[in-house]
Parts: sequence; structure tokens; C-alpha cells
Amino acid sequence: MGKVKSCVVSDSVHGFITTIARKQHIVETRLSHHLARHFSIFNDLQLRSSDRIDQFFHGLSKSSQVSLLKVLDLEGCRCFLEKNHRYLKEICSKMLLLKYLSLRRTDITQLPSEINNLRELEVLDIRETNVPPHATAHILLLKLKRLLAGHIDPSNFESNPQIPHRIDKMVNMEVLYNVKAKQSHDLKDIGRLWQLRKLGVVIDDKDNHLRNLLKAISDLHECLCSLSITIPVAGPHEAELPEVNVSYLKKHPKILESLSIKGTTQKGRLLPLFIKGDNNKLAKITLCHTLLSQDDLEVLAKLPKLRCVRLQHILCTEHKLNFKKGEFGCLKYLLVEDSDLTNITFEDEAASELEKMVLSITSKCSISGVDCLLNLKELELNSSFCGSLLDDAKQISKLTLRGTLLEQDALQTLAKKPNIRSLLLRDKSFRGSQNKITLKKDEFLWLNLLAVDCSAITKIVFTRGSAPRLEKIVWSSSTSLSGINKLPRLKELEFNLNGVGDQVPVEMREAIKNHKNKPSLKLNGPETQDKAKGDEQEDDDDAATSSFCWKKQV
Repeated sequence: MGKVKSCVVSDSVHGFITTIARKQHIVETRLSHHLARHFSIFNDLQLRSSDRIDQFFHGLSKSSQVSLLKVLDLEGCRCFLEKNHRYLKEICSKMLLLKYLSLRRTDITQLPSEINNLRELEVLDIRETNVPPHATAHILLLKLKRLLAGHIDPSNFESNPQIPHRIDKMVNMEVLYNVKAKQSHDLKDIGRLWQLRKLGVVIDDKDNHLRNLLKAISDLHECLCSLSITIPVAGPHEAELPEVNVSYLKKHPKILESLSIKGTTQKGRLLPLFIKGDNNKLAKITLCHTLLSQDDLEVLAKLPKLRCVRLQHILCTEHKLNFKKGEFGCLKYLLVEDSDLTNITFEDEAASELEKMVLSITSKCSISGVDCLLNLKELELNSSFCGSLLDDAKQISKLTLRGTLLEQDALQTLAKKPNIRSLLLRDKSFRGSQNKITLKKDEFLWLNLLAVDCSAITKIVFTRGSAPRLEKIVWSSSTSLSGINKLPRLKELEFNLNGVGDQVPVEMREAIKNHKNKPSLKLNGPETQDKAKGDEQEDDDDAATSSFCWKKQV
């Protein structure tokens, strides 16, 4: 369901890309791996291969090389605290031709007034930072196309950056994501942004906020492709709510493909406004902390292009989801998380194209008909109430377990499944604290990837003839590996460093060295793991215009 953001290439492909990049002056190929990701556009910066990004900032005030820089990606840099907050001011004063500036996951705590000096800026990414809400209110960048915001704590709605006061002047805006309306007229001004394709707003449960938002959506009915509405109300106070006044939305979005509604307005139900009528292009729907009636579910079931449904903390009027024969014909991805459901049923030939299902159910729920989902290839189970599905899901090729608290006997069931290619055992996937897992001959015959990050699994032993097609293992210090020399196709190993002092055991390094395939070994620090988790949890893969990243295979 997502888009490719990075890849690993072979030496020959890396050489070809490097040659073309140098000829076309697209990518700076001479920088060290520490700096290349930050300065992706050719810039003639004279930096040493040993330099790091903090060293670059230290000399920024005296540098005259940066005035032509157009792309600066500082994602994850932790170098702006205390006296170093001046770095961002210097960026805004010296790099006046910047078109792309990413400060995502940095430790910035403010946006200086000099940010408005970047008159060529088209993309500003401040997601997952501690920038205060008022800091974005004074942004006025006439060429800005994408403002990507959002606090470190997504549940703290008061911390969301505010809509810029002069947003009506920023007519080139295409993506305005995760911003909060302080005044209702801010929402009205958004209706003048006729290039806007993606809108994500946080509003108060007030009549004038809702009315002006729906009016803005009406004004943008010909250009809006993605819409996210967040209302800081935990859930409906009543079992039933009326539909929101239809007159507020005079024109339905013609090309809306993605819809997210989080929270509930006591003015009524928002979902029916966008799924009824002539709208038939919706492909992705996310509902969180809101009400889903049986009537709404029946309308969703008939949307001809609906491929992705996420139901998180929803309240169903009948406490059940029934996927009937012939319905949800294009659905490929289904997520159900912590809802009040007591029953989920898949009838024969229902959701016939479903490929991936994620279940995080925290109360007892009967789930039946999974064996009817013939195209289901990927299953992720995140609670102990879902473990019984392992017997029914015979066709899956990728299985992720988290919080399932399985007994060791369950592994024998998995070992005999003929189609499993990827097995990911996450936190609390198994019970107890001292589980030694032994893979025996003719078990996991088609397994290609094994990832283990579960403290309850202390040792994994591979015997001859087990997992004969296993190519990659990801593990951490809580689990030891034995018998990797009996894995004839092993090519890659990744070790997750979870704490200070973590290191690959000496005997494991020796086993890798002696393996006939000479498999590669990669060490993943905490920051790498956090970034990977954050990317997995992103609501929308196309939220940012991050450059496609490629790197040489090592």
C-alpha cells in the first residue's frame, strides 16, 4: 500500500547512478556518507570526508559556500539546543535559494522570524518537533507548496502548529498537513488555495469551525485529493448521532481519494457527508475515535475503489463487522485496532482481494472466515486475543506477531505452514522469559526472512535441514543464535543495538566469518530503529516530498 522511499543497489548500478548524477549535476557524489543525505543537490561544497553535520554548522557563520544550496535535509539532527539555536537563523539568512528544508525529528524548539527570508522555499517539514503552536502563525512564504507539521505527541492536539495567519496569500500551497485552526476565519481562508491537494486540519468542536471548514472543502471541491479532519473529542457520547447538516457542504469533492476522520463532533456524523452521493473515488478511509453505524458500513462496502480501511478505537452501533459476499471487492488492506467489536465475520467471496490485515484487538472478539480470504498474504497480530487465527490463515506469506503471548507449541503450527516467507516476532509475541526455540529439519521450508525482537525468546537454534531458504536474520542482544552455519542461503544479518554497550557476541562474529557465504553484518542503532518505526506508523505515505534515497550495497 505504500511507496518505495529507499533501496539498496549493487556496485554496478551504484556506479551507473553516480556517473549520470555527476554528468547532470544532480547529486553531490563526493561527500562522505555522513553528509551526502543532507546535501542532496549538487552544490560544490568543499567539505572533508571526515566532516559531520554539526561541524558544518559550527563554521556556517564564516562560510560563503552555501548561498547556492537548494536542498537541505536535516532530519534527525540533534544539534539545535542551547547556544546552537542560532544555526537555524544562519540557515535562513544565508541559504536564500533553499527550495526544500526538512527539520523533521530534530531538536528545534522555535522557528525564527528569519524563516520568511527563504522566499524560494517550496517545502518546509517540521513534523515530530517541539516547535510551539504559535511559531507557524507568522509564516508568510509565497512560493511554499508543502507545509508538513505535527508534534512529537500526536495525541496532544493543543500542541499542533497553527494555520499561518496569512494563509490566503500562499496560493501555491499544495499540501497543508496537521495544522490547527485557532480562529474559524483561518479555515475560511484555506478555501482560496485552489492548488491544494492535501489538507489535514485540527478543529475545535464549534459550529463556526465546522461550518467554515466544510465551506472551504466546498470551495476546493475540484482539487482536493486527500482530507484529514481531527476533532479533539475522545468519542461519541451517544450510541447514535445525526448526520451533519448537509447544507454546510454545498459541493462534494470530485476527486477525493483519501479521507481520515479522527474524533467526534457532537454536531453530528461527518462520514456520511463524504461517502454518499456521486463520490466514487475514495480509495483510503481512516476512522479513529468515532462512530460507525451499520448504514455507514453498508455504504463503505459498495464503494467501487476502496482499497484501504483503518478502524481505530471506533464505536460500532451493533458491535460487529460483517463482510458479506461480493462486498468490499477492491479492499486490499484492513486494520482494526482497539474497538468495541465482539464479532468479525468474513463470508465466502467477501473482500476477495484483501492482501494484508492488521488486528490489534484488546478484548475478546470472535473472528471467523479468515480461511475464505484466498488472497490474504500478510497478517499482523498485536494482541493475545488474535492468536487463534494462526490455524485459519493457511495462505499467508508474511506474519508479524506482537503481544500475542503464544506458547512454544504454536511455533510448531507455524513451522508447517507451506507459504510463510517472512516471520517477525516482536515484543511479547511469546509467553514467559526463557524460551529456547529449536528449528528442526523440514520446518519453515520457504522462510526467507526471520526478525526477532522479543525478550522472551532467549535462544534460537538452527539444525541441519531447517529453514533451508533463509536469507536474512534480524536479531538483538536478548536473543542468541546458534547453528547459522547450517543455513545454506544466508546472505544478510542485522543486529539491533538496544542499549549502551550492546555488541555482537564474539562467537557470533566468528560464526559469520566462517560461514561459506560470508554474509554481510549491519548494526542498527536506536535512531535507525526509531525512524523505521515512525515510517511504519505514518498515516499517509505521500505526506512529504522526501527525495528517493539510494545507497550502495555493502
